[in-house]
Amino acid sequence: MLKGNKKYIFFLSLCFVILITLQIIAPKPINWNPTYLKKDKNPFGTAALFELLPSLFSNTSETKGTIYTTLNNSNKKGCSYIIINEGFSPDELDTRELLNFVKNGNNAFIAANYFSGKFADTLELKTDNYYDIDWDLSDDTANIKSLYKQYDTAKINFITPSLKSQTSYTFIKGVENTYFTSFDTTKAIALGNNQYDKLNFIKIPFGKGNIFISTLPEVFCNYHVAHKTNHEYAIKALSYLPNGELIWDEYYKVGNVKQDNFLRVIFDNKALSSAYYLALISLILFMIIGIKRKQRIIPVMEPFENTTLKFVETVGTLYYQTGDHKNIAGKKITFFLEHIRNTFHVKTNIYDTTFIDRISNLSGIDKEKVHALFYYFSDIEIKTQISQQELIKLNGMIEEFHKLSNRK
Repeated sequence: MLKGNKKYIFFLSLCFVILITLQIIAPKPINWNPTYLKKDKNPFGTAALFELLPSLFSNTSETKGTIYTTLNNSNKKGCSYIIINEGFSPDELDTRELLNFVKNGNNAFIAANYFSGKFADTLELKTDNYYDIDWDLSDDTANIKSLYKQYDTAKINFITPSLKSQTSYTFIKGVENTYFTSFDTTKAIALGNNQYDKLNFIKIPFGKGNIFISTLPEVFCNYHVAHKTNHEYAIKALSYLPNGELIWDEYYKVGNVKQDNFLRVIFDNKALSSAYYLALISLILFMIIGIKRKQRIIPVMEPFENTTLKFVETVGTLYYQTGDHKNIAGKKITFFLEHIRNTFHVKTNIYDTTFIDRISNLSGIDKEKVHALFYYFSDIEIKTQISQQELIKLNGMIEEFHKLSNRK
């Protein structure tokens, strides 16, 4: 049956290869979605700003962990922590670590449109933008377009005379022109405003350090940092930080989505998805073409001896001798997360506040204990090696969870 159809199979395969090749070499469309990630060179990534940091600071490093994981037990002095994202809503533990970090003589630079949670409550922060104005425009389309054009343009400047530009910096793409509606006026120092005299950049002394807060994270993205004039704004804003060690955050990002399935990584990338389909179809064609191959003679095999106990002893001895505590910890975390998914029917790819609250409610365990357990998971996952004591602590925390949980 296949002999007469070989030319058709060849023709279809050739067409498929040509299609995949065209998809690979075709120019990719511009991604205008904000990610604020340093690896992204799309308009609203932060690759351009990150490349400038070595020229502005003597020592630049990045962190992909939470504030608690990064700063816990830290004794840094004169260091700066920079966070740029659409919103900033750290939990209570992260807020405590960040404020202690600043209180001990360090600086935090945070650029976000919106603030919530414990951090916003502590500093009394609230923001708004002009798109929330209740316009009574009826059906006047021309008037709508005129107002949208007006409020889509953000003209901002510094208040400090040494940094203030003679003409305001004008941003006309993707800037929400967000401004502060509330902050602690007894402590905050105004650093920048917009064309409507609304503050969008402030400094809050805290302990021995300072917290710099901007409501315009978009101005630090590639699209505006690469602008021939507007890039000065980002550089001047960062000039408030001392020329020392700087920690760049890569955790609190809207584009930082954990992948819980390797197939999602493949399908999110056109080149990888094309290669995947090509490999799959090639495998199917190979199976069809080779379907008439003769079956080889199956040799007689003696049944295997039951050596389960020996195998367990051998594996246990191997782990003990090599001291690969991180490998054991990874397996224990994997088994525990599988238990969570099967018992509570929740996803375990992101340990955010909603996830912690749900596990606490379903298990009946105090939220702080649940929070400490999963943050300890995050701490172990980013380490390359762990000690025997850390492994014992992990095992004890997991056993305590099972003991206290009302769902066995």
